[in-house]
Amino acid sequence: MDYNNLPLDLGVALTTNRAAMDRFVDMSDDEKEEFIERNRSVMSKKEIERLVNSLAKEEEPDLHLENINDIFKGPGIG
Repeated sequence: MDYNNLPLDLGVALTTNRAAMDRFVDMSDDEKEEFIERNRSVMSKKEIERLVNSLAKEEEPDLHLENINDIFKGPGIG
């Protein structure tokens, strides 16, 4: 991948989030290109940060519950 094509604001946002940077580096070149192209139209700093932070999120949700009885909570019947 040619990092000269990386938009400056996206590059800066990646360098401020180590987990996102690590995930971006681990992507294939095609995945990187697709991520960059998908985000080229993003203009605000807040939107860029949100997109970069989305890279840093865990792939599998944390299913840990504080209280095991929370499993049984839900809408009442009748």
